[in-house]
Amino acid sequence: MRIAILHYSKPPVIGGVERVIGEQAAALQKLGHEVEILTRDEWREGKWDAVIVHNVFTMPFDLAWTEELIALTHSRPDIRWINWVHDVRWAEKVPNALHIAVSEHRKAEYAKITREPIRVIPNGCDARAVLGLTERVSDLQLEKAPLVLLQPTRFVRRKNIEMGLRVLAELPEAIYLVTAAPDPHQKDGLKYFRELKRLAKDLGVSKRVHFLGEKAVLSDDDVRSLYQMADALFFPSIQEGYGLPLVEAALHQVPVFCSDIPAHREVAAPDATFFKLTASTKHLARKIRAHPGVLGRMARRERIQCLDWVELLREMWPVLSR
Repeated sequence: MRIAILHYSKPPVIGGVERVIGEQAAALQKLGHEVEILTRDEWREGKWDAVIVHNVFTMPFDLAWTEELIALTHSRPDIRWINWVHDVRWAEKVPNALHIAVSEHRKAEYAKITREPIRVIPNGCDARAVLGLTERVSDLQLEKAPLVLLQPTRFVRRKNIEMGLRVLAELPEAIYLVTAAPDPHQKDGLKYFRELKRLAKDLGVSKRVHFLGEKAVLSDDDVRSLYQMADALFFPSIQEGYGLPLVEAALHQVPVFCSDIPAHREVAAPDATFFKLTASTKHLARKIRAHPGVLGRMARRERIQCLDWVELLREMWPVLSR
């Protein structure tokens, strides 16, 4: 479809509605539509299949344009007119359009003006852009995973990655992200990596563990993005001299579960959860699943998915375009 999105200004102008229309246009383009964002000076009556009007019908910053567009909603019924209501400051005339309010509050306010049906579609949010996620991490679609465990590490036996795999086996809803790449110059590292792959297969978790460095080395930005999307850092090292990921996770406010060894006691934040290397993986899985910080991170990722513009519009577009 050919879609025009109208507002008084547009990106790169900074503003809430400007950001919304930019993200909305990008999402519609991903769904295969041809989209243009137009202001008053750029507006032209053309062969549009749909015109989404943000606030121009209800905010009288250019009343002549408002009245022109309202008249067109009656004279051009071949166009699907969509009145996207963020604010209501003028409503002497109601357009012949599908009315969309961004919240129940706005719906109730606009319902005082018109008896026509009003649907509520919340403004989406491009969380990937807000959080600064890299394309590689965005492509993992971690927001769709119920629980995400992260272990930034190399393939060295003292990192005890096998314990993470056994905990993963107790968390059938989880995925486990390991950042390492096998080092071809380290024979035991390669051997250890192959052992981990066999163990993952034996435990039935091969599809839920991602050795992210296997195909390409991660950048620092990729790792920062993984912290943004992880629910917990799982760091079961047998021995460490320091334990930098414990510091990084704390700075990203990611709950930390780490082995109770001297370096970790020295470095980890006070709210870290320590466990003995002999701890039951079933017990550890229960602690991870019940941790308030983990539950908060999980809810945050669920919200990211709920506010995804592509999913919002994919679900609602049959109604919007009918």
